[in-house]
Amino acid sequence: MSEQAGSAGVKALFFSYFAFVGVTAPYLSLYFADRGFAVAQIGVLMTVPQVLRIIGPPFWGWLADRSDRRGRLLRVSAGAVVLLAALLPLASASGYAGALALIALLYFMTSAQMPIGEAMALEHAAGDFGRYGRMRLWGSIGFIVAVAAMGGVLDLTGVGTLPLWMTALGVGLFAATWRLGAAPALRTRGTGVGTMRLRLREARIQWFFAANFLMIVAHMGLYIFYSLYLAQLGYSKTAIGLLWALGVLAEIALFQTQRPLFERFGTSALLAASIGVAALRFAMIGFSAGWLPVLVLAQLLHAVTFGLHHSAAMSRLHEWFEPSRQARVQALYVTLSYGCGGTVGGVLASALWIRISPAAAFIGCALVALLGWAAALASAQYDRDGARDVRVESGG
Repeated sequence: MSEQAGSAGVKALFFSYFAFVGVTAPYLSLYFADRGFAVAQIGVLMTVPQVLRIIGPPFWGWLADRSDRRGRLLRVSAGAVVLLAALLPLASASGYAGALALIALLYFMTSAQMPIGEAMALEHAAGDFGRYGRMRLWGSIGFIVAVAAMGGVLDLTGVGTLPLWMTALGVGLFAATWRLGAAPALRTRGTGVGTMRLRLREARIQWFFAANFLMIVAHMGLYIFYSLYLAQLGYSKTAIGLLWALGVLAEIALFQTQRPLFERFGTSALLAASIGVAALRFAMIGFSAGWLPVLVLAQLLHAVTFGLHHSAAMSRLHEWFEPSRQARVQALYVTLSYGCGGTVGGVLASALWIRISPAAAFIGCALVALLGWAAALASAQYDRDGARDVRVESGG
């Protein structure tokens, strides 16, 4: 497969996967509310995807790094997504237990897409994060197209039609996996970095994972309750979709222009800054009382809290781990950050929402992000100390 064809396949995968996310992340909680589930049940249902990110990515990442059939793994999982999305109305009608079981299976299958997809994107980018950003922005485009269109569609057709649109986009994801072809196994790079287990004992990497764990804990108020929060404040589904889309537009702009930022400021500084800005963003949402100008500004900060954060995190993993271990380390990143962090964050945000107030859920998330910022600063300090020690030992 040519480099250009391989990059095009990764772009198609990102586009279709995040289009699917664009119809589920903002609207699935509204679908479950329409089906009559209680807020506490919705909180659990929307946390299940994070729990499955603890189980799924290590399995898929391990399988991908030991197989030259990554495209086949993606096709199998995408085909299962189509079937499960089509069965969502039946599962929801059977009650809470049925919906819980189906969501668990659905997100186990979707958990294959990103560890493998990100590893392939990093392989094609070869350390050029301008090139990586140009591939990754197609995920943002897919998300924004889906989320902006779906708000109006659901206003017209009713939120009960959501599984139909999920199924259609699942078909698109399945089709995209065929563009990847049979990608070659990742090549081992002779860097002398030692085993993955030894590398994970380094303080800078442990603090890195702690920072990203806390970052995703903080984001769960947004991922689970932002649409419900806006709906309670009187915003229509169209307006909710447009606010989500605004954040992704800012993210796309960042992906297009991020290369000079990395060249000027460096990965460690940008990672810490993105988490600090997340604390500000969630505090703004919590204290906004639904005032649109504040919500708009908070959504524009998505460029930093998702776009810049994601690229900085991927850059660190690319620097620290060789290609033959990228699928596994991507899986570990998803597991610890989105799986463990998402599960803890979902429980925390739900508890604050129910026991105190919806605004308190976002303010609590802002405080968690502050802890993540401190952890990112610690990682950066250990990284600088390690680099200084290397220079001293080499006589530089």
